[in-house]
Amino acid sequence: MHDRDPVEPAGAARRPEVSATLAAVADPVRRAVIQRLAHGPATTGQLAELFPISRAAVSQHLRVLKEAGLVRLGSASRRSPYELAAAPLIDLEEWVSQLIDIWAAGPTARTGRDHARRRAAR
Repeated sequence: MHDRDPVEPAGAARRPEVSATLAAVADPVRRAVIQRLAHGPATTGQLAELFPISRAAVSQHLRVLKEAGLVRLGSASRRSPYELAAAPLIDLEEWVSQLIDIWAAGPTARTGRDHARRRAAR
């Protein structure tokens, strides 16, 4: 039948970085930080100005993002700006794309239009 685990499409269980990325982006503040850093580096203080939470809370969110490999410090200095590290997001995109391909090829796919629209957007 299929050699893939039906619960973990496209081998996500064997890719812990995808799980770490999903866990990190589950929080709306962390997603907003990622969106901001997509425009360029920013310091903790600059990021803290964007949210109605304390600078310490922003630092905790940055720690989670850093542990997931989504952000990195521009240099070793504590005042250095954080920058986006795209590799985990690319891994996540590949996993989601594989999931969509599996779904589109399966018997539960509603229409090919959804799949074609996704392909056109790439």
